[in-house]
Amino acid sequence: MKFGLPLLIGLLLADYVLIKKVKIEADFFTTDKLGNSYVVKAHEMFKYQPNANLEYQFSNLSYGNITFVDASNPLKILVFYKDFSRIVFLDNTLSENQSPITLQDMGLEQSSIVCSSYDNGLWLYDPVNFGLYRFDQELQMQLEIKNVNQLTREIIQPNFMVEAGEWIYLNDPEKGIFVFDLFGTFFKQVPIKGLFAFQVFGEEIYYYQHNQLNSYHIRKMAENSYSLPEHGCKAVRSEKDRLMLLKDKGLSIYQVK
Repeated sequence: MKFGLPLLIGLLLADYVLIKKVKIEADFFTTDKLGNSYVVKAHEMFKYQPNANLEYQFSNLSYGNITFVDASNPLKILVFYKDFSRIVFLDNTLSENQSPITLQDMGLEQSSIVCSSYDNGLWLYDPVNFGLYRFDQELQMQLEIKNVNQLTREIIQPNFMVEAGEWIYLNDPEKGIFVFDLFGTFFKQVPIKGLFAFQVFGEEIYYYQHNQLNSYHIRKMAENSYSLPEHGCKAVRSEKDRLMLLKDKGLSIYQVK
């Protein structure tokens, strides 16, 4: 999967049309492949449609603040509560569609980061044992990488991970992005530092840094930069023909022509 041609051309030509600015304070946000945005503030999450209209809202005070959201599957959205070692899955209406996962029951209550995997699976990273684990939808362990540091030859402290295509990406803000295949084989270290999140399309990593959107191809090592319609963003994401910019006081959604 790669950026669609309209979006790529639009980014190169900086042809943006503002759809709407939403006034909202947020800790972070993410998006799905349909162009929806999920804005998180403390224990609340708000889903905005591609036209920037608020569609659904979710909150569960029982588990504290939301740590991370993975909406790569918009029909099964992963919500992680690190402080309570809980994972909740939501449907496309932001309703809980199954019992929460308690990481203590899996012996992985120290897991610091999680993300969705193919076939409704799940990845977890345990910083105590430096272990990376993949579970299937029945919570049966399918893969265990016992000591990531031995493979990378680096003592890493990842703060974010995402599965895309044939790869799983672990991000360490101090040392870069570490790429593994889905069988646990270490592929390479990408020398992009200072990140807290990014997107992957095909084998290209897209990330916001220095007031611009940048891309890096993990095989070709080719780099590109794209101008944006606004500066001073907290985070930037793109889906289909939409560009989403999160700032201190709101979310801006643009159409890319």
